[in-house]
Amino acid sequence: MNDPLLPTPDPAPATTGRTTRLLAGLALLAAAAAAFFAWDARQALRSLEATAGGRLAELGAENAQARTALAQNQVVIKESQARIAELESRVAETHENRVALEDMYKELSRSADDRLLSEVEQILVAASQQLQLQGNVRGALAALQAADQRLARAEKLAVAPLRRSLAQDMDRLKALPQVDTVGIAVKIDNLITLVDGLPLVIADTLPPTRVASRAKTLEESGFSRAARDFWEEMKGLVRIRELETSDAALLTPSQAYFLRENLKLRLLAARISLLARDEVSFRDDVKAAQAWLARYFDPKSKGGVAAAGALKQLAESPVSISVPDINASLSAVRTARAAREKR
Repeated sequence: MNDPLLPTPDPAPATTGRTTRLLAGLALLAAAAAAFFAWDARQALRSLEATAGGRLAELGAENAQARTALAQNQVVIKESQARIAELESRVAETHENRVALEDMYKELSRSADDRLLSEVEQILVAASQQLQLQGNVRGALAALQAADQRLARAEKLAVAPLRRSLAQDMDRLKALPQVDTVGIAVKIDNLITLVDGLPLVIADTLPPTRVASRAKTLEESGFSRAARDFWEEMKGLVRIRELETSDAALLTPSQAYFLRENLKLRLLAARISLLARDEVSFRDDVKAAQAWLARYFDPKSKGGVAAAGALKQLAESPVSISVPDINASLSAVRTARAAREKR
């Protein structure tokens, strides 16, 4: 039996100890679990880092490969652009060649009659220019005759109206007086060459006897030579000449030189007027040359007679004529070409 006087033991401390041990065990388990989970997480993290590093290395390699491929693609693109530009250039050149070939084909495909009419038109245009610009009647007539001969050989080509117009224009040109421009120009050139040798009415040179006397004096010496020179000079102070005109001019050597040069200029002006078909100026220059020749130069000398005859022929020669046109022939050939093009 229990003594009521003795204290009874308290059951709480034993319960508390068990609870503490239980809690401590739980804490240890929790700590162990935490350590395990921490270790596991660290291992997982290391595995993830290793995996990420490998992936990054792979990505770097792929990036390098991509850059290399991009550079190669850029080179290929540049080469492709260069080839495209070359192809475009070749295409443009091919197009130009095709156009040129088409034009050549069109030109070659034209009939012989069309080419003949075109050539005849060109001949007539050239003849018209010869007439209008130079007054070359002979050249224009030769061109018309050549065109008519070419049309005569085209038996299948119906060009009777055109040949009729050509015949009419040729008849009008044949009826014109012929101007010998070349012959007149040659005569003027011969006159210009003759001017320097024309003797003046009052000669500016010593007489032949005095020239011979001076030559003889040069062979002498001393006092006799001086005396002869003095005597010759004294005789030269007075000259007696028989003149046909009362207004003969006494010219110094310099004046005689300029007279001859002015006469040459007059003849050159007449030549220019001849080429320009300026008959008024040509006549004026020839008349002035005739007047100077009759007044200042010896008309009885051989050169004076030849120059006077040449100037007379020049004064009587026709220089300018009224040149007709050949518009009728030009209109006929153009009408024939237009009629063939309509077909």
